Amino acid sequence: MIGILFLFILLQIPYYLMHVPLLQPELIWRLLGQQMAEGNLLYVDIIDNTGPFSAMVYWVNDLLFSNSVFSFRIIAFLILFFQVFYTNHMLIQNNAYDDSNYLPAFVMMVLFQLSFDFMTLSPALMGSTFVLLALSRLLSQTSVNTNTVPSILLMGLFAGIAFCFHFPYLLFLPLLIFSGLLINGFSFQQLSLILTAFLLPVVFCALFYFWKDGLSNFIEMYFTLALKLEKIYHVNFKDLSYLFTLPVAIAIIGYFKNNVLRRMTVNQQKQNQLFFLFLLFNIGMFFLMDRVSPFQFISTIPVLAYFITHFFTITKNKLAQNVIGYSYFLIVPLIGYSWTFYLLNDASFDNYKQETTALNEIPEGKTVMVLGDNHSAYQNAVMASPYLNFRLTEIYFAKMGEMKWKTRFYQDLKKENPDIIIDEAAVFDSWIQDLPKLKPLYTRSENGLIYRGVQE
Repeated sequence: MIGILFLFILLQIPYYLMHVPLLQPELIWRLLGQQMAEGNLLYVDIIDNTGPFSAMVYWVNDLLFSNSVFSFRIIAFLILFFQVFYTNHMLIQNNAYDDSNYLPAFVMMVLFQLSFDFMTLSPALMGSTFVLLALSRLLSQTSVNTNTVPSILLMGLFAGIAFCFHFPYLLFLPLLIFSGLLINGFSFQQLSLILTAFLLPVVFCALFYFWKDGLSNFIEMYFTLALKLEKIYHVNFKDLSYLFTLPVAIAIIGYFKNNVLRRMTVNQQKQNQLFFLFLLFNIGMFFLMDRVSPFQFISTIPVLAYFITHFFTITKNKLAQNVIGYSYFLIVPLIGYSWTFYLLNDASFDNYKQETTALNEIPEGKTVMVLGDNHSAYQNAVMASPYLNFRLTEIYFAKMGEMKWKTRFYQDLKKENPDIIIDEAAVFDSWIQDLPKLKPLYTRSENGLIYRGVQE
């Protein structure tokens, strides 16, 4: 694994040399950790749909490292390397291949070079670690004749923790149930145990917010209202196709080669079926995403690595195997590098990168509230707003009665007391209508900014 680690570091160097700028989701995660470190409670004082466990990580990271970009990269690298090591160990332990070696780790390490945003501390990355742990427990059931209670309990628990990190991982609950019924033949009691274990982390979060008098906010913003959000496409389908077409094609060929050319045991047949279902459910997560970007599909990497490894190992021609292996090592990272270089020089990257130019009209040290989705002003100013996810804010306010949401807006303004309001969504005038106490407090200047008090 030392050689894998060295190659991992080596293949990451081109991304650092290209100086990929801060991404829009990264700024949101940094702001979330900053707001929580100041004592604000997610879903109650901060309107956002980030998973509660992910928010806790950003809070701790802000306390320790101020949520710096470097800390995001280092922690993400450690998580990715753990996943590479654990996946290789899991596949060897469950006799997925005829030979035990580090080829799955090598394949997976190369796949992680497909996109630069795999190397950031995203909720999808953090949650995918627990998805992998749940998958390991599920695989163990294909190798053991008796379905042990601890494995089933941990399977559901890990899946529930993954869901509390990243909402789209909710889809792995039906995956566990469906695969348990179809492949492993789980009984009703075992399925009930999976469901109960899955709900334990969710109930823990619910009890915490009940204690903080924010249970309804947690349920609304993380469960019901989040499903109503329109997707933000940081990248388009052409970009995703460019990144994933070759790996998915090789994986599909590996799946069929494994079925046709290899004499598998019953346990290996179950594993093949399970990984194929896992891949289908990963693709299905697209419908639960609120942001479309490559990092959202990071949980598919272990599955692709499993099938691609079969593609390499099931062959009688060693020369062809070596040629394909070296070509894979060169082409897959090159896909990621070329796509990154293209984005850095294309206007479409504006949908993903965070603008670095601050408004010249905002004096340094002023507190700012942005009514909109552009958070660039917060890079050089102090955030004084609970509306971290403005799309969710508008849906949240729309479901409330007019007087209720105007009262909430009034209370937010009194609490945050921002020096400057940036009315990007052009809603401020309508929001303060029928709130006569607020109108004299803020003045709209010629540059469009809204200042507290009379502008000097």
